[in-house]
Amino acid sequence: LGVPTQSAARAVAIMKASATAHIGETNTPANGGTKFRKMETIQGDCSALVAEAASYFDRVISAVA
Repeated sequence: LGVPTQSAARAVAIMKASATAHIGETNTPANGGTKFRKMETIQGDCSALVAEAASYFDRVISAVA
């Protein structure tokens, strides 16, 4: 595709940060700026789901690099 692997890995790392923030409900208006969106969800402990999702992103990063 012509995309340098370092750039692709960085893009996946940014997606990882965004996805884990949404899953773990740690996103804030200060971090999101004008694109901040808060979705109504049931409150609970999602740390296991955050860890699992993060591990999938880590696998992609290691496969790309």
